[in-house]
Amino acid sequence: MSLPLESSQPLRVVPPAPRGNRRRLLGEMLVAQGIISPEQLAEALELQRTEKQARLGRLLVDLGYVTELQIADVVADQMRLSSVDLSAIQISPDAIGKVPRELAVKHRCLPWKLEGRDLHLVTADPTDVSALDAIGFATGLRVRPTVAAESEVIAAIERHFPGEEANPEIQFDNVELADQLKVIDEDDADAAGTSDEDLQKAAHAGPVIRLVNSILADAIQGGASDIHIEPQQKGVNLRYRIDGALRQVITMPKRSQAKIVSRIKIAAHMDIAERRKPQDGRSRMVLGGRAYDMRVSTLPTADGEKVVIRILEQARAKVALQELGFDDDVLAAFKDVLSRPQGMILVTGPTGSGKTSTLYAALNFLASETTNIVTVEDPVEYRLPGVNQVAVSDRAGLTFATGLRSILRQDPNVVMVGEIRDLETAQIAFQASQTGHLVLSTLHTNDAPSAVSRLVEMGVPGYLVASSVIAVQAQRLVRRLCQCREMLPDGTAVPKGCEACRHTGFKGRMAVHELLRLTPRVREAVVNHASTDALRRLARQAGMHTMFEDGLRKIVKGTTTMDELLRVVPPPEEDDTVAAGVAAEAPAGPPAAPADALPVPVFGVMPMMPSSPVPLGSRRPRVLVMDGDAAAAQATQRLLSEGSYDVTVAATPRDALASAFRDAPDVVLLEVRGMPGMDGFDLLRRLRSNLATYRTAVIFVTAVDDPRAEVAALDAGADDYLRKPVDDALLMSRIRRALLRSYPLSA
Repeated sequence: MSLPLESSQPLRVVPPAPRGNRRRLLGEMLVAQGIISPEQLAEALELQRTEKQARLGRLLVDLGYVTELQIADVVADQMRLSSVDLSAIQISPDAIGKVPRELAVKHRCLPWKLEGRDLHLVTADPTDVSALDAIGFATGLRVRPTVAAESEVIAAIERHFPGEEANPEIQFDNVELADQLKVIDEDDADAAGTSDEDLQKAAHAGPVIRLVNSILADAIQGGASDIHIEPQQKGVNLRYRIDGALRQVITMPKRSQAKIVSRIKIAAHMDIAERRKPQDGRSRMVLGGRAYDMRVSTLPTADGEKVVIRILEQARAKVALQELGFDDDVLAAFKDVLSRPQGMILVTGPTGSGKTSTLYAALNFLASETTNIVTVEDPVEYRLPGVNQVAVSDRAGLTFATGLRSILRQDPNVVMVGEIRDLETAQIAFQASQTGHLVLSTLHTNDAPSAVSRLVEMGVPGYLVASSVIAVQAQRLVRRLCQCREMLPDGTAVPKGCEACRHTGFKGRMAVHELLRLTPRVREAVVNHASTDALRRLARQAGMHTMFEDGLRKIVKGTTTMDELLRVVPPPEEDDTVAAGVAAEAPAGPPAAPADALPVPVFGVMPMMPSSPVPLGSRRPRVLVMDGDAAAAQATQRLLSEGSYDVTVAATPRDALASAFRDAPDVVLLEVRGMPGMDGFDLLRRLRSNLATYRTAVIFVTAVDDPRAEVAALDAGADDYLRKPVDDALLMSRIRRALLRSYPLSA
């Protein structure tokens, strides 16, 4: 890359010779300055006589008596011009655009900059008057020559005037193309005026094919899911979408735009003559023995056709459920609902959230010789062996609804509908789920409970949704930390960056899940038209983790980061009114709440708590006790163990800190007084400053009877403060209340 003019002293100004003196010869000047000896000059002159048309300066360089830079300085002195260091100046794109490439290459002259009507031209031979006249005639400008070393001029011409054959042959794997392909100020008419016949020939030319293949290969090796070729006013931007984020790769010359786009169109079986309408096409390619499909979409823009290529690796069609980032409890629950003989399972989320991959993994789980699986998709992205896949075609009149009707006459066991877009498709899908078929499909909703409301709003009766839908899974994709990550003491990790992840710190993606199973109470709420919030509360009581909570569990395991989770999943809104049912919202009388349900606050007053603790999914709540008094700690352990809590006792704050990171407790009971170097306040601050424990409920249970200590504890983030001796019933009540406000981070 050229350095700015200020970075060095590239311009060497030679004082003019006194008037009246004849122009000294190059050889004489070299001898006079002591650069060569008279004998060396005589040898070069004798060689020049035998080799006609050879320049003296070139002969002296070939003989090794002088350098090109010395020749350039002496020639500049001889011609009363300035010399320049090409590695230290910025070449103006405006000047480059004024001189045709053929003239620059032929006369070995490089346009440098424009000053009004003056074109500053860098040349190794300012005595070549015919070259200066040719460039002045072609540009209509006054040419002001500047001298530079000949090899530097040639190299600069190759860099700023890249040949048609040179750049496409350079492979992405070996050479950084950003140094080869520059933004050049060229007339857009050059590309727009190219005939269709010329584009056909250029698109089939070897260099263009190699360039497009290099782009495709580089994108695949970099793990890109999409390639964006975006025309700009003075160039063509190439960007990849890797792990959900767009990354700038290179900027290609504007003149390459039409040929690259035409080559891609031909490969995707599209019409290269049509540039005014959007087009879609597809093709297949093989790299390293692996097959890939590419779906191509073009869009006319003000600066030309924009192209987006979606890369689909066929090997991903065989992905297994356990490879999608499921936690063990969610995976077991999802497999359980997939094993049902009939009903409907929905996967929800925005575009690009991995819904199709999840459905394909589910079909792989269900595939067997005794199962007839039929899908209707738009389009068929991956080919699944043993599965009958139907592609939607609007031209042929094959929609999701018509395709689904035909599928039901094909004796299927499992039906996969790419998307439920309208009421007609929904009605047929629900009919299939009630007639002995397992139906899998997708919806575009923000979370799992919203899918139920969306179906009802679409026109599906609530009773039909309640009786047909088995489960709804919402998901988002977060980037997975690369193996180069730096692990923190609390078990979380931060990105670092290496070659494998292209110095981003992330490699690949995984899903955060939210699996809503329609239990009897949830079905009753759906029939009674309960709100989405009420359904969410019921589902959480039944053990559902929200996507945010599932993401927190993955953060604790060190597989992603909080910033990455917040990028795709908003944090939950604070809500202290956690309800067990929908008593205040359901229009009809709800069923009686079971004994283990969470109470509903009424006018801010908490009713009597049940004697048993709140069940957190399939496990008992975990409590960590840190108390320097061993007898008090054992008494607390016995009390809580009898109350169906899992209790861990730590003798010191450091042991408690290690246990908090290792065991992920739901509640921590702390004594203010600790060991030298760390007390209860220090431990609390560490718990609040680490991601793994930032939402863990902390209660001080202490013999320190000092109001200032209580204020300090609450200001530091404690949830409660109790003074010893503490009544057993009061302690149990405060723990249960703390559990209502905490997020269980592990199942």
